[in-house]
Amino acid sequence: MSERWGRLAVGAALLFVALLQIHRLDDFDTWWHLAAGRHMVETGQVTRTDPFSYTAPGAPWLNRQWLFEIALYGSWVVAGLAGPILLAGSFVLAAWWALARLLRREMPDWAAAVVLALAAAAAVERFTVRPEPVSFFLLATYLLLLHGPVTRATVMTLVALQLVWANAHALSVLGVVVIALEVAGAAAGRLPWLPAGWRRASARSREEIRWLAAALVLTAACEFATPFGIEGGLYPLYLMRLIGGEQLLSHTIVEHRETTLAALVPPAATGLVCLIGLAVLAAAVSIRRWRLSHVLTAVSFVYLCAMARRNVALVGLGVAPLVAAGLGPALSRIPQGAWTGGIAAVVAALLSLQGVRVVRDTFYREAALTRSFGLGQSLVMCPSPAIAYLDRVAPGARVLNDDALGGLVSWESRPLRPVFFDGRLQVYPDAIYRQWQAVLDDPRHFPALAARWGIEAVVLHHPSRGRLELAAAIARLPDWRVAHLDAGGVVLLPGPDGRLPDGLDVPVMAAGAPGLAGWLDRALDWIRPDFEQATALYQRGRAIHFLLGPAGYPMAAADFAAALRLVPDHTAARIGLQATTTLPGR
Repeated sequence: MSERWGRLAVGAALLFVALLQIHRLDDFDTWWHLAAGRHMVETGQVTRTDPFSYTAPGAPWLNRQWLFEIALYGSWVVAGLAGPILLAGSFVLAAWWALARLLRREMPDWAAAVVLALAAAAAVERFTVRPEPVSFFLLATYLLLLHGPVTRATVMTLVALQLVWANAHALSVLGVVVIALEVAGAAAGRLPWLPAGWRRASARSREEIRWLAAALVLTAACEFATPFGIEGGLYPLYLMRLIGGEQLLSHTIVEHRETTLAALVPPAATGLVCLIGLAVLAAAVSIRRWRLSHVLTAVSFVYLCAMARRNVALVGLGVAPLVAAGLGPALSRIPQGAWTGGIAAVVAALLSLQGVRVVRDTFYREAALTRSFGLGQSLVMCPSPAIAYLDRVAPGARVLNDDALGGLVSWESRPLRPVFFDGRLQVYPDAIYRQWQAVLDDPRHFPALAARWGIEAVVLHHPSRGRLELAAAIARLPDWRVAHLDAGGVVLLPGPDGRLPDGLDVPVMAAGAPGLAGWLDRALDWIRPDFEQATALYQRGRAIHFLLGPAGYPMAAADFAAALRLVPDHTAARIGLQATTTLPGR
C-alpha cells in the first residue's frame, strides 16, 4: 500500500508540473522567437542578421536558438495558439520526468515527489515559451545519464544531444559544464590522500574516465558546430558578461539582476530556500561518502543561481543528484508501512490540491504572477488589438515601440513592420537603448527622437513601468493624440485631439481561441474565477483614468465596476472606482 501511495505522490508531482505548463502566452520574447522561426521557414535560411528593426537592420545576430524557433513556428502552424504552449510544456515535463527517475533511484517515492515539487516551484518564473525548456530537458537528461555507468553508448548519446542543444539554446554550455564536473569528480576520486569514503563514492574505472574525457572533448567541440562557428561557440562568454551587468542594456532586465529572495515570487523563493537547505543537509549527512561530482555540481548551480535571477530555475536540477545520494540512504532505511504510506498520501493530496489551485488561477494570483491557466493568449501581456488597429489605420507608419511589444509587432504585422527594438539584446548597440531610456526618463526628448527616426506612430505596453507617463506626455504634444486603448496596449498617432480613442467600447473578454484552446476555456469556465478578465478590465480602466482625465471617468469607472463584479476583492479596482466616482468632474 505504501508503494502505491508513493507512486501516486510522484504522479501528483508530475501532474502539478504539467499543469504549470498550460498557461496563456504571456512572455514578450515568445513573439520574436515565433517571428524568427517564420522568417527562416519563409526564406529557407538560418537568420544571421537582424531582419526586424529599422534601428539596426542587418546587424549581426548570433541566433543560437534557431532550431527551437523553427520547431516553435511549426507547432504554431500545426496547433495555433496551443502549439507553442504544448511544445515548451512537453520539454519541461520531460525534464521533470527524467529528474524523477534520477531521484527515485536513491530516494523513497514520497521524498522524490517533494523534491520534484520544490524544483518546480523554484523554476516557476521561467516556465515560459522560450528556448529554456529545451535546456531543462537536456540538462536533466545529462544528469540522469551521468548518474549511472558511462559507456561508449553514453558518450554517443551525449554528443548527439549536444549537437541538438548547441543549435537550440546558448545554455547548451551547461552540458559541457556538468560533464567537466563529472570528469573532475572522478579524477579527484582517485587521489590517495582523499578520505576513503569519498574515493569509494567517486570511483570510476579508468575506462569510464576515458569515456568521460572523450565526451567532454566532443561535446565542447559541438558548441562550435553551429551556423555561427567560433563566434557562436564563444557566445556563452558574452552572456556571462551580459548577466554580470557589463553592458548597459542588461541593467534594467529583471532576470539578469543578482538573486534576492525579496525579488522572487513567493513559490520561487520558497523552493530556492528549501532546495538549498536540503542540499546542505544532504552534504552534512553524507559527509563521509561524498560523490565529489555531486557536490561540485550542486555548488556550481547554487553559484549560478546567486549570479542572476533567471538561473534560479536551474537550482532544482543542479542539487538533485546530491540530495538524492545524500538523503536517499537514510530515508530508505525507514521501514515501509502505514506510517510511510500516510506520508506519501499526504504529499499526494497536497500536490493534487496545488494542481487544482493552478487550474483555478489561485496559485498565480497568490504568487503575484501575471499568468492564467489555459491555451490562449494573455490580453494584458500581449495586446494584439493594439497591433491590429495600428496595421489597419497606419499600415506604413514607422513606429516607436517599447521593448515589450517589439516581438509582438514583428509577429503580428503583415507585411512585416520594422520595429525600434525588441528583446534581442545582443542585436542593438547601446546607443539605441540610451535613446529609448532618455525618452522614458524624460518624455521631453520624444520630439527629437521622432524627428531623428521619422517616427509616425507609437505603441506602448501601458501596464509596464513608465509607459503611461510617456504616453500622456506624447498625447499632450500639439500634433499627437491617443488613438487606441485596450487592456495592455496604447497607440498614439499624429493628428488633432478631440475624439475618444478606439477600443474603449470593445468588450474585454478572456482571451480564448478556436480549437483546443477555446474548448479548454469553455470547459473550465464553471470552476475558474475570472481573475484574468478582471485584471484586463482594471488595466484598461487605469489607462483610461490616467490618459483621458475627467472625460474618461465614466468609462474608467465602468471598467473598475465590471472588474469588481467578477472579483469582489480586487483591491486595486475598488480604489480605482472610488477615484473615478469621487474626484471633481464626476
